Amino acid sequence: MITMMISAIENDFQREFITEIYKKYYSAMLKKALASVSSKEDAEELVQDVFANLIQRVDDVMAVDSKKLPAYLLSAVKYSAYNFNRNKKIKSSVFSADYDEDEVELLRDENALPEDVVIQKESAAEVRAALEKIPEKYRDILEFKYILGLSDSEIGEKFRLSESGVRSLIFRARRKAYSVMKEGF
Repeated sequence: MITMMISAIENDFQREFITEIYKKYYSAMLKKALASVSSKEDAEELVQDVFANLIQRVDDVMAVDSKKLPAYLLSAVKYSAYNFNRNKKIKSSVFSADYDEDEVELLRDENALPEDVVIQKESAAEVRAALEKIPEKYRDILEFKYILGLSDSEIGEKFRLSESGVRSLIFRARRKAYSVMKEGF
């Protein structure tokens, strides 16, 4: 089904770009989806939905730095799995700090020192713990902004807010997450 969607792209350059993403990252995306949903069929459907969204936003995806693209794709799968599970009212830990070796390989910074990696992982765990404690609306807007990298106008469309309203909501969400993290110390 994904190959049919890709072949329907009229622009040759965009079609080649999405085809490369499919060839390079499909298995990692499927693996991430399988870790987040209950069946292989659900995982395949989830990845198919992610590709449909990538195709709709192909210009934005092409603008993502090639070094950040794997993280972007895995975050898109992660967020879609979160929505999928939330819609099915399944409680799961989508914000898990555990990545398998294939994902780590995709996301690894070759120049990072071991101490930096440990500090970054601890910081990420603290942020995830704080995100789990803040209201869902705040958590969602922070995911859209900082994980999926959506612009304020794109977020505004999803939340039915003006760009200034989005910025205000992001400010409140960050302040709430910070206060939760501060309470943890």
